[in-house]
Amino acid sequence: MTATPDDLVQILVIDDSMVVRELIAQYLEGGNYILETAADGEAAWAAICQSPPDLIISDWSMPGLSGIELCRRVKSDPSLQHIYFLMLTAREDASDRVLGLDTGADEFISKPIDAEELRARIRAALRVRQLTRSLMAANQRLKEQNNLLASLALLDEETGVLNQRALMMALPGLLQQVGERPPGSLPVDDNYVLYYRYLSFWLLAIDGWEELQAQYNPPILKQMLTVVARRLQSRGLPGSLVYRSAPQEFACLTLGLSPQRAYEFGQTLRQGIGDYPVSLSSELVIPVTVTLGGVVFTQNDNLDTEQVWQQVQTALAKAQSLGVNQLVLLGYEPHPA
Repeated sequence: MTATPDDLVQILVIDDSMVVRELIAQYLEGGNYILETAADGEAAWAAICQSPPDLIISDWSMPGLSGIELCRRVKSDPSLQHIYFLMLTAREDASDRVLGLDTGADEFISKPIDAEELRARIRAALRVRQLTRSLMAANQRLKEQNNLLASLALLDEETGVLNQRALMMALPGLLQQVGERPPGSLPVDDNYVLYYRYLSFWLLAIDGWEELQAQYNPPILKQMLTVVARRLQSRGLPGSLVYRSAPQEFACLTLGLSPQRAYEFGQTLRQGIGDYPVSLSSELVIPVTVTLGGVVFTQNDNLDTEQVWQQVQTALAKAQSLGVNQLVLLGYEPHPA
């Protein structure tokens, strides 16, 4: 079946190397993509302003306007910040990647480029794009139907992640997916549900929130929270969803993680925030840590939404009783190293 214009995905590839641009075009040949290229950041910015793409693939290091500065421009523009930004880089230093994530990059691909990895990352990006579009459409409908946008929106206006209302709307459906997988011969139709053995639910609280409020003004705190949200999203696994559940709290839900893997994932989230201070400018660097409480739910738990929420809050309270930058997964004791 021939793809319609609405099915085609517009991708802008930016690299000062013609060889790299042609290689990416070769790797993506045959996909439902409209591929455009630019040899430098300024030309790319002009193209983006004229016709915003669905996805940007940009080299980090380029003469003139670098990929990191281009990303900063894109993510600072409210009309463009929804564009998925995939950064190409030969940099392996973790601090460089943190800088890229804090600037707004959604994903990285290391050079030299692997064709399968590139295609997989783009497929993941398009899933995120579809979810974002659906939420934006739902958000727009809510705006049109009700003036009480703040109470009805599904996206947190400060950080751009899903909000508490979206979490409570999604949780019943996620709990219904926790169960035994159906037989492999079961036909797939519109009513098909993919089941998972586990649902991991992490609640993360920023440590020392009252002190941060006393020290920094609201615009700075908003920037800091946005950086934290981006880091959590960037470290999410396929299928992970991040929500802002309170002014200083975020929730992360993932289907399919066993207790051991959920614990390891929680450590990844904790370290992704605490290991690198939030750099808002060369003069303003804020050390931020988070404490996490988590629960892995199975079919045997048979809990409703309120009970699940209470258990996760209990896990967070237990972790906070241990101090700052802590992590507790209820019912799970990690093996000694």
